[in-house]
Amino acid sequence: MILGRFLRQHYRTLAGAALLSCASAASTVALLSHINRLASAGMHGPASRPLLLGILWLACLLATNALSQLLLARLGGSLVAQLRTELSRRFVAMEYEKLADRKHAVFGSLIEDVAAIAPLALVAPLLAYNLLLAVLYASYLATVSIALLGTLLLFLGTSLAASLALERVMRDRLDELRQANEKVFEYFRFIGEGKKEMSLNAARARQFSDELMLPAIGRARGLMVRAHAGLGLNEAWSMAVMYGSVFLIVYLGYAAFAMRQDTIVRFVIGAVFLGGPVSFIVSAGRQVAVGAASLRHLERVGLDADVDADANVPRAARRRTFESWRTIRLQGVCYSYPGSAAAKPTVGPVDLEIARGETIFIVGGNGSGKSTLLLLLTSLLRPHAGTIYLDDTPIETDLRSYRERFTGVFGDFFLFPHVLDAAGNRLSDERIEQLLRVLDLDAQVEAHEGELSRLALSTGQRKRLALLQCYAEDRDIFFFDEWAADQDVHFRDHFYRTLLPALKAGGKTVVAISHDDRYFHMADRVIALDAGRVVRAPSRDAVAALSS
Repeated sequence: MILGRFLRQHYRTLAGAALLSCASAASTVALLSHINRLASAGMHGPASRPLLLGILWLACLLATNALSQLLLARLGGSLVAQLRTELSRRFVAMEYEKLADRKHAVFGSLIEDVAAIAPLALVAPLLAYNLLLAVLYASYLATVSIALLGTLLLFLGTSLAASLALERVMRDRLDELRQANEKVFEYFRFIGEGKKEMSLNAARARQFSDELMLPAIGRARGLMVRAHAGLGLNEAWSMAVMYGSVFLIVYLGYAAFAMRQDTIVRFVIGAVFLGGPVSFIVSAGRQVAVGAASLRHLERVGLDADVDADANVPRAARRRTFESWRTIRLQGVCYSYPGSAAAKPTVGPVDLEIARGETIFIVGGNGSGKSTLLLLLTSLLRPHAGTIYLDDTPIETDLRSYRERFTGVFGDFFLFPHVLDAAGNRLSDERIEQLLRVLDLDAQVEAHEGELSRLALSTGQRKRLALLQCYAEDRDIFFFDEWAADQDVHFRDHFYRTLLPALKAGGKTVVAISHDDRYFHMADRVIALDAGRVVRAPSRDAVAALSS
């Protein structure tokens, strides 16, 4: 578990904070004892002696508390940074399929869950301090009156039992609240991604606001009110029991136990001091409950499992299982998206073989499974049935090495500002500028230390920048999902008649989803899909005959 690893890693600092907390607790008890002696016995001898002794214990209390808080502040900063680093790394290493429909979970976890989990580590030394302080106070009160201490513990035990019962009830509410907040984060993402559409369509904006976002915020608000009201009532109940018990102690001390006034006064002073750590222990339950809900949420998202051990291995150290491959073969491959009707495969069964160096066009109507087949081919989606082979080896034997054969442009591609080669090094500005000229973008974009000066371009131009990234990686297989659809007539023709043949001449395998039937003869084969299945795979000559 993430939190457990942090605690083990920083156990020395935590132990130091706990020891300082113990010293602070001892100083507090010594100060309490000094105050009680002064209050019950009065001053004897020089007036400066009890004053100096009180100042000494106050100085010890201040010093130990201050050092403890400094250590905890340092721990807090380290924990937040480590949690963000760990969660970011886990999101990067997580399989695409797990995160494809839950992108909003990234932001929610990095923002809300980190803020909720961090106090769990910081509260541990403070809990230890307050528990020790409570035990020391109780031990001191035992020397004053066992009967009154028993009465006090009876009331505190009742309060603790009620608090534990309430926290068990609140667990489900906190889990619901975390899920409701995730839905709110999802709608916040809609604001950024759908702003253009909502700006042009006021009715759409109203519908989004009135029927989606505001109800989601309202539901989260209601759950937050109920959850935190319950936790707050728990604190109020505990506080009322604490002060009520002090009142009853005074009453019973006189009415039932016929105790002396100085004994009751000494006990009441000690009980008031005891109220501090007891109140903290109860209030810490709120932080623990909220943090535990965030930990459970991370488990549901799938972030509490170990990251792929190969994720951070340097590229040069990885196996090269598939360096000299000849064919990719899909055998009985099927895939169904979650929630598809009657678990009917979205794609498959598909039997297909692609030879190294081939140029393949995938065609078909909307919803025929073209993009899903491409995701399966790149292994970003894992088949629910069937197997993908590179030559005669299942790609699962070395998935990372298999994925390193591919570079390309997805339909929903993302542009990074830095241009990197396959090893992760920044491309030289001279090489980037050369590629910008090839892609007719040298007038719009410049390069500085491997970073592109501008990404806010038209969709077609942005796709050219995405292709530039592919050229920089220079891998075995180039794939394109409707890349030419947003290009002007001139550059579309340039893509099919110049760029794709150049890739083939360079020994690259090209897999392109396309609707441009006037260029089908440029492919070695055209793979047609209908309802997720291959319906024909005509030869290049057959396509040429059809297009002539």
